[in-house]
Amino acid sequence: MHEGHRERLRETYLEQGASALHEHQLLELLLTYAIPRRDTNPLAHSLLSAYGSLEKVLSANPYDLMRQDGIGPQAAVLLSLVGALAQRNVVRRTQKTVLNTPEAASRYCMALLEGTKYEETYVISLDKRRAVLHADKVSSGTVGETVLYPRLVLECALRHGANSVILTHNHPSGDPQPSSEDVNTTRSVYNALQAVSITLHDHIIVGEGCTYSMVRDAVLRSGEVPEERAMVAEKKK
Repeated sequence: MHEGHRERLRETYLEQGASALHEHQLLELLLTYAIPRRDTNPLAHSLLSAYGSLEKVLSANPYDLMRQDGIGPQAAVLLSLVGALAQRNVVRRTQKTVLNTPEAASRYCMALLEGTKYEETYVISLDKRRAVLHADKVSSGTVGETVLYPRLVLECALRHGANSVILTHNHPSGDPQPSSEDVNTTRSVYNALQAVSITLHDHIIVGEGCTYSMVRDAVLRSGEVPEERAMVAEKKK
């Protein structure tokens, strides 16, 4: 019975594409490749209930996935790998995008970190035109914290021959307001890059449907958290 159902899902996908299947059906079909001898329909519904969407399931940490009933190492790696490949594709598609305004940079950062459950930090290396050369993930932490070393930012910028850099990370809580640690980290990165004549254009914090842009004059010179005018809200359409 399960095999016949799976075969129908495969045929629908092959003939009509992913748009012909619901989220739970897509996840159910994907799970069959890691769990070949079990009905994966209840498991698909359980994962979607736990994480809220297919996108969030695929962006989940594999160790977190393995805490869910019915998910072993093979299924966790498969789900995480599919999500990682999709994220890499987003990065490649957006390379050579010019980030010459805070609004453009904010939209790029939101796309880069969309659906991320844990706090992650990226270094976006830019050329002289502020076109994206590469986006490197340099740290990944828990739901509420991550550690960033200025040395890693510097290494990424030098490796890609960057003229300038934008730093970005997300706040899984949804509130993009910078903490004092965010401000201190920004200043440390700014100083490290200045030593080799690389500009730090901005540090953008991604929240739920909005971003906070740390304007350089507000943070890097005064050392204070930027005023409300420094916020750039980019609501998802």
